Amino acid sequence: MVCSDCVRSKVRTMDWQPTTEMITWGKEHLGAIPVDGVWSPEGSGVQYRKTAENTFALMFMYNHPECEVHHERYREIITACGYDMLEGDGVQKITPPLDPMARMQQEFEMKQEQARGWLCPSCEYPLANCELDEREDVFVETIDAELTGGDSTEIEIWSCNIKCTQCDEEIKMNPDDYHLIAGDEHYMRWRVDDSHQFMALTRGQMKEMQDAGVLNGEVLGSIHDGKKVPPWMWGIYAIKRTITKSEEDE
Repeated sequence: MVCSDCVRSKVRTMDWQPTTEMITWGKEHLGAIPVDGVWSPEGSGVQYRKTAENTFALMFMYNHPECEVHHERYREIITACGYDMLEGDGVQKITPPLDPMARMQQEFEMKQEQARGWLCPSCEYPLANCELDEREDVFVETIDAELTGGDSTEIEIWSCNIKCTQCDEEIKMNPDDYHLIAGDEHYMRWRVDDSHQFMALTRGQMKEMQDAGVLNGEVLGSIHDGKKVPPWMWGIYAIKRTITKSEEDE
């Protein structure tokens, strides 16, 4: 017996084609993903890896009709942007947890596991072993991204740049990819200059500092002292701390 949801999904997918704006956005976004980088569109239940400069591979997909639809549409976008799409027998298909929070956590942990195997493209040194706290956040450009309802919004594109510990090559990473290998502790920081950085506080840290009467942070916007703030730090309560000489030498 054929699943009726699957039939409806196939019909919807066959009638769908990416718009010019989607293709323009895709070329910019997909082109910025480094080889071995992972692309996991939020809430889609699918995950892709850039296996070569002109190739993406489907790595993971939830066993659900809506995820099939998401994949078919992302495949149309990827191929329309000039990339090859690999879909082999090694694709993981997993029944998603019923709890949305558990599903999000499962997706994140799977991506983290893959990120631990990423290597420097020049010398194959594990990126997870590099000096991840010495990253440089670089603003790339602002693009118009199309929303579900047909409207568009401006999105800032950033890069998290690190250096390979072994060969000293600069590696430009998608911020989401950097988050996977570095975790919240390093990701939720922003280096303002050579001597200072903002560090986001957890609710527990804010509570303890407030109880001790030493809470002296601030909420970051998109601009601070004339400098652009990375989007993942917007609206975050953070404290400004001095980077000591011992930290720089470590």
